[in-house]
Amino acid sequence: MKDYLLLLRAGIPTVNRTEEENKADMEAWGAYMGGLAQNGQLSGGLPLVSGGKTVFATNIVDEPVNANEGIVGGYLIVKAGSLEEAVEIAKACPHIANEGNIEVREIAPMPAM
Repeated sequence: MKDYLLLLRAGIPTVNRTEEENKADMEAWGAYMGGLAQNGQLSGGLPLVSGGKTVFATNIVDEPVNANEGIVGGYLIVKAGSLEEAVEIAKACPHIANEGNIEVREIAPMPAM
């Protein structure tokens, strides 16, 4: 099994949804995360606070580099046997139903020093 990073971008903000929609979303997230944990596929992940800065060699900016693709609002690290399997895990994520998108990337192992 390899580790994959799921970057959760865009989606409808909670302030733009009803209380019932937010409650249903949290229940879906609980079931999704619980299923990943039960299957031994969840390594970690958290939502991110909005804002932040992007640091370049010559300057610092207050917006993300890929703002057109959506702000990164959270991440998950999952275990999967292949990129295709990690994509299937991402497709089942409640973030997709919330009009978000998810970038899936394999995490390279650290070489021995």
